[in-house]
Amino acid sequence: MEGLHQRPRSRAWLHVALFLAAVITTLDAGRGLIDPGGRLVSGWPYAAALLGILAAHEFGHYGLARWYRVDASLPYFIPVPFGVGTFGAVMRMRDAPPSRRATLDIGLAGPIAGFAVALPLLLWGLAHSTVVDSASLPTAGLDSPWLVLQAWREGRLQAAASDGTVQLMGDSLVTWGAQRLVWGALPAGKDLVLHPVAFAAWLGMLVTALNLVPLGQLDGGHALYALLGRARAERVSRLVSWALLGCGLFLSFNWLAWWALTRFAVGPRHPPSWDERPLDPPRVALAAAGLLLFALTFVPVPFAF
Repeated sequence: MEGLHQRPRSRAWLHVALFLAAVITTLDAGRGLIDPGGRLVSGWPYAAALLGILAAHEFGHYGLARWYRVDASLPYFIPVPFGVGTFGAVMRMRDAPPSRRATLDIGLAGPIAGFAVALPLLLWGLAHSTVVDSASLPTAGLDSPWLVLQAWREGRLQAAASDGTVQLMGDSLVTWGAQRLVWGALPAGKDLVLHPVAFAAWLGMLVTALNLVPLGQLDGGHALYALLGRARAERVSRLVSWALLGCGLFLSFNWLAWWALTRFAVGPRHPPSWDERPLDPPRVALAAAGLLLFALTFVPVPFAF
């Protein structure tokens, strides 16, 4: 006899279809980086690296959810036919984790797994990147509302907008350190044009930082809740949301978009677990390591225009 709480039937076909669509869109994005006029398959280094990082992240969550017997879906990949070819991947947990410890383990398993895949890909991709004259890479310098306002007040807004011809990626502490490990300090007037694998790894690091923002039900929010408990985590989440807004106004439009999404779609609250007991010392150290990983992967200006 079927009960009222029967689990929804598996829709494996949907997961497979979305993944295959993401393969096509990331291949196309990678082709644009490698050989815009070439065959679709030429974009495979970028597509394989990016989808590998995203899959590691989501299956990190999925594996720990299954370990704790939390009902969770397989990842839903989100293909888009423009930009980098994907908006990432998500999974759905139909049950609340049974404890703060389980919440922490499930929440941090994804970023840690994704980071573990992204870091060696970043190092390999940097080693195969190209040093160029940075004078040939002009940007507009209009990366935040504050900078746009400054350019307008100084009467150089139109000139700045017309001068920007390329898009540059900013550094986190991890990518900054990786570049110096591979290349050392670049001479003045030089910059790197990233190999597609390095670009995919850079995107993977950015995904790690976005998810580890300690707010609401983001992965970093899970760590915050597990570490502090529900009431204190919500108060800190609200402060972090204001900090994101400040980053969006004064550093980069990118963070303004993430603030809006987390403010209105995620929110600062975290649902309770069945077991609200505080973490033991090893899990406190794990939560602190997760927040440290956020600090190491945070990019003040992800994209400079």
